Amino acid sequence: MTVAAPGYPRPNTTEVKGFRIEVGSPDAMSWRPLGAYMAGTTFEWDWAIPTTAEIYIRGDHPMASYLSHPRRKVIHIRTSHNGIPWDGRVMEAQVAGPPGRLTIKLTCVSNLFKLLRALAWVNNTTPPEFQLNITGKQDVDWGPPDQVMKKYVSKVMTRLRSPVVAALPIRKTTPELPDLDDIDTLDDLLNIVHESPDDMIVLAARFTQLDELFKQTVETHEIGLSISLWTPADGLPSPHVFNTHTLSMLQSVMDYTSDNFLNFTNPGNILELTDPSEWGKLQNPGFVFNTHAKRDRREHQWRTDGDQIAWIERVEKTADATRVVIGGKAPEILNQVIEWGANFALQLILNAIIPGLGLGNIIGDLFDNVFFAFQQFWDPELETDLGELGRGEAFGDNTSAWSLDGFAVGQAALKAHSGSEAIRLTVVEGGADGRGFTFGEDIEVIDGVEVHFERRYKVGDIMTVWDDGVVIEKHVSNVKITEQEDGRMRTVTTFGDAITVGDGWERVLKKVQTIFGSIRAIANST
Repeated sequence: MTVAAPGYPRPNTTEVKGFRIEVGSPDAMSWRPLGAYMAGTTFEWDWAIPTTAEIYIRGDHPMASYLSHPRRKVIHIRTSHNGIPWDGRVMEAQVAGPPGRLTIKLTCVSNLFKLLRALAWVNNTTPPEFQLNITGKQDVDWGPPDQVMKKYVSKVMTRLRSPVVAALPIRKTTPELPDLDDIDTLDDLLNIVHESPDDMIVLAARFTQLDELFKQTVETHEIGLSISLWTPADGLPSPHVFNTHTLSMLQSVMDYTSDNFLNFTNPGNILELTDPSEWGKLQNPGFVFNTHAKRDRREHQWRTDGDQIAWIERVEKTADATRVVIGGKAPEILNQVIEWGANFALQLILNAIIPGLGLGNIIGDLFDNVFFAFQQFWDPELETDLGELGRGEAFGDNTSAWSLDGFAVGQAALKAHSGSEAIRLTVVEGGADGRGFTFGEDIEVIDGVEVHFERRYKVGDIMTVWDDGVVIEKHVSNVKITEQEDGRMRTVTTFGDAITVGDGWERVLKKVQTIFGSIRAIANST
């Protein structure tokens, strides 16, 4: 037992463990330890967005040649920290240094990145040249968030023949869906959505990136996302998943008119699997998509007057708008009706004044996108708090006014402009005498034995932070762990909204989302 001298902080007695990194073959069926790596190696875990990892190895590493050429092959990377896994792939390899003393930096991205490389088509069963769905020019879906997002992932990934499957069971937080026979008009559908609990969502996709499609729901409902690699090479049983092999099988389950609509348990072997033992299971390496709810761990409190927190950073941003306007493009059918009526009247007038010149035919789209094109949302409580001197307004999405997802867009835009608060702690894991908090699973299997840990936390946990007499309640949104020169692990834990845009690939990911989201908005504006 280590005893500190009087007047000095108690030493940290928590065992320091380095990263046990593994490299997988392209088919994920064989793995080998990476072995030695250099200081500065970092892994990051986040509540709802893809994370990055940076691994540094020497140029004379036995796997240097293989790892430094990721251009035309998939190099799987995985590790874990106190029972919490991280898996992804090498996205970039940088080789630098004097000849003979090279350093290789591997930049990796977690497998949640797959949502950025999958588009939700209007119709996943027809070619891109002909895209029309039962819901029109967009693929519209509604229901509990977990169910809706997993349906989109299942449809898109089956079309791509990408082994990304949805975890079961479906996490339902709302009553059963209404009888489809009772929905005759758009108003019927809107009434059902607005009268349902807050957890009911409506999403509309038209070649939208899945991460972009889910972003609004994830932020508004504060839902966690994950995509985890599973491989039979580990000898562990497959998780329970919704697994289809062809578009026809998928359609028989997803079809609104089918008796098997939303029936994920596959009765009667509707998926046509030859062996019933394969139902709901992965047979080959694949990725499992899941959503997560936050855990209430408010009884666990971090304190700045203890020995565990080495550095604290808190950022609070003021609200800059209390009202949001969305829109700019009125519903197509409404525009058409108004245009027909207005053009007809003007044609009669112009042709009557100057007959024979056909001036009435030049009106064209004069009245397009004029009536009911915009919609306003406001937060009266925030407006009262800020007072007259603090009022402001902002413009939101330009395609959603008076549409199925207009309400959600308006609320999300209001939240984005209502201010934010975040806390970032640099901590010593375990703290003095190991009685502090440690990032990890509550139950970890060590040498085949389940060991319970009472003071562990993970992303999505709601905790409290005591700082100079002020108690702040936030959820853990991000954890970044870096191995330092002295072999110690530096843990940075973020509560609430992200404080700053990250470096390197984190910044690249955000640019990809923003730029290509704008391009799609322009391309799909017709």
